[in-house]
Amino acid sequence: MYNLKAYMDSLQVLRESEWTKLSMEQKVAAMQAIENENAHREGRAACKVSQFTQAPDEKGRITCGSYNWETKDIKMNTYHLSERNPEGCLNTVLHEGRHAYQHCAVKGEIEHHPASEVKAWENNRRNYINGEKNIRAYYRQPLEADAHEKADIGTRQILAEQKIQDRSNKGIQSFKEKTSRDAVSSKADSTVNKGIQSYQDKVNGANPESNTPSGNSEAAGQTSGSGQER
Repeated sequence: MYNLKAYMDSLQVLRESEWTKLSMEQKVAAMQAIENENAHREGRAACKVSQFTQAPDEKGRITCGSYNWETKDIKMNTYHLSERNPEGCLNTVLHEGRHAYQHCAVKGEIEHHPASEVKAWENNRRNYINGEKNIRAYYRQPLEADAHEKADIGTRQILAEQKIQDRSNKGIQSFKEKTSRDAVSSKADSTVNKGIQSYQDKVNGANPESNTPSGNSEAAGQTSGSGQER
């Protein structure tokens, strides 16, 4: 059972075979753990991650997630969370987390360089372009261009961390299995040795002469064997 409040456990559900087993609440918990870790790395306070439901539009497009500059929280669409591939959801929570970072930089709560980039974010915030009006301009504006770039980089990094963790877990499991096999083998060797010793003790008990020192064996044989004096 995974502890989805823990970042390392949340990495383990970022694969289709595990993601599809989770409830909506568990998926949100996994995204929260990732946001917590990401915020720690960025030096900002973590946002609360929650869910909302908004159906796709007539063209099949959906709003995957959002960051609210007033409440400072992240919301993720249940339609998006219901998709089989968790990598898209990972990218979304990192994207919205980057908006939180931009907000902190604009507010002066964290120091970001270059300062000209922070100024561009601030100006863009005042003149934000909605994707429904102009999709190309939406992607090109400073806030979104930066968020998309950093989310893509972060997604690759976290998936790489997942692979490293998988190799580490396999190594630990292999070591445990080897240790267990060695312990069983050692126990079996001990049992065999005890069996041999028990057999030798039994044989020696049935033939006391076998324990007689070699220097006395001839005299004992002469006395009992002939019954005659020389």
